Amino acid sequence: MGLRTEQHQADYDDSEQVAFAPDDNLLGGRILLEKTLTDASLVYGAITQGYKSGGFNTSGSLDADLRSFDPEYLWNYEVGYKSSLLEDRVALRGAVFHMQRRDVQVATSTVRYRDDGSAEFIEYTGNAAKGINQGVELEVVARLTEQLQITANASVLSSEYQDYIDNGGRDLDGREQAHAPGYQFYLAADYAGANGLYMQLALEGKDQYYFSDSHDAQSEAYTLINAAVGRELGPWDVKIWGRNLGDTDYFVRGFYFGNDPRDDYAAKAWTQLGAPQQIGITIQYER
Repeated sequence: MGLRTEQHQADYDDSEQVAFAPDDNLLGGRILLEKTLTDASLVYGAITQGYKSGGFNTSGSLDADLRSFDPEYLWNYEVGYKSSLLEDRVALRGAVFHMQRRDVQVATSTVRYRDDGSAEFIEYTGNAAKGINQGVELEVVARLTEQLQITANASVLSSEYQDYIDNGGRDLDGREQAHAPGYQFYLAADYAGANGLYMQLALEGKDQYYFSDSHDAQSEAYTLINAAVGRELGPWDVKIWGRNLGDTDYFVRGFYFGNDPRDDYAAKAWTQLGAPQQIGITIQYER
């Protein structure tokens, strides 16, 4: 069992006569129960309350009622299983969780239009009403031989907002939360030879997700291929590596606003790409 209490104070005062002084008393804690089944396995259950302190946004273009945001509170209920099998050659971990969030802190945005028709896009932190996140996580690490190890983990997530009306008046009750992909996975094979040679091949993937709560633009599901081959020679370690070997185009952030005078500042999606194909060499020396 654990308990944490914290008092968070801040003061804000600017030249436009906007001032506030949030003062939050925050409380978090955890109760964990473990049951050993065998020398190599156990089950557990946990109830946890967490929090994020409140704060304020400093953009002078925001309305005064959007400058500050409240603390967020979270109740998490989780049960899981951990085991080591086949004489410690296989490690298995799994968990099921259910989170209840209150005053969810969201990274959102708004648009302010200037007299010339152009727009100013403003990012800020606000509060949604409530939210639920629930899902399953599974990880397996298997040593097939003395040289070869396989690592696989995957997660499935269901998320939604409850009773959330955004600053534009849109009802987002029941919508998936931003940056909450429905699934993620990682699969890797690692080889370590007796002569210092080592290799890795890995796949990682992610489902589509909303970029923000302030618009409907979404990413696309993607899978990336990464690899490395190297050799340790005494104190030297030389590695050739490649990331995103398929040179996949994938998006990590997205915005929606008017920014192009050629189309009369019509609102549209703007996206930020993830890193393209990269190939490099790393040389390390350790005494």
